[in-house]
Amino acid sequence: MKLRRDWSSDVCSTDLSNERLLDAFADHFVKSGFDIHEITRVMLASQTYQRSFVTQAGNEADTQNYSHATWKPLPAEVLLDAICQAPGVAEQFNGWPAGYRAIQLWDNRMPSYFFTVFGRPQRVSVCDCERGNQPSVAQALHLMNAPETLSKLQNLDGRVAKLCKSLSEPTSIIQELYLATLSRYPTDEEIAWMMQAYGEGDDVRKSTEDVLWALLNTKEFLFNH
Repeated sequence: MKLRRDWSSDVCSTDLSNERLLDAFADHFVKSGFDIHEITRVMLASQTYQRSFVTQAGNEADTQNYSHATWKPLPAEVLLDAICQAPGVAEQFNGWPAGYRAIQLWDNRMPSYFFTVFGRPQRVSVCDCERGNQPSVAQALHLMNAPETLSKLQNLDGRVAKLCKSLSEPTSIIQELYLATLSRYPTDEEIAWMMQAYGEGDDVRKSTEDVLWALLNTKEFLFNH
């Protein structure tokens, strides 16, 4: 089997994962001079990798044939970094310089309740199964009630405080929060829904904290899709 490329659109089309496909990738890897960037580019450009998570009639229950992308929980380190990046407040890890991201930490023994709850592996074995990737009630409760997350939302130098100072219209604030969390603009329906948090006479900053908190707890933010 050969990799088939449409050079006019620079889109790589591959069959489903199988032994011949892996052999084709291996051959391409060798011919490229073991260029990791090239083989990664080819994989990311494949139609299989670019499948949408949106299902169609008849493939909603498909978990084997790659007819659509499946929702996957973000790894613990990636999720913590995202929770820090959205409010614009970095996590402070004990013994590490300020500004370090979770994915930069090599010390697997560093105590962290977040890492424990979200399944960061202890690296006592080489088995990939050591990493926990199943959602749990403990994770949901931590996301909704963690004081560390709340402190990020209320930080005087965080995104919420800055948005409330620079933008006067709640709709503009909502758009910025969607871009910071879900990397897209909200729909008209979503804006109308979030605008319910901004009642007449309500504290704009408190309402903005509520909107960001809600976005941090959405499936679209917590899962890779």
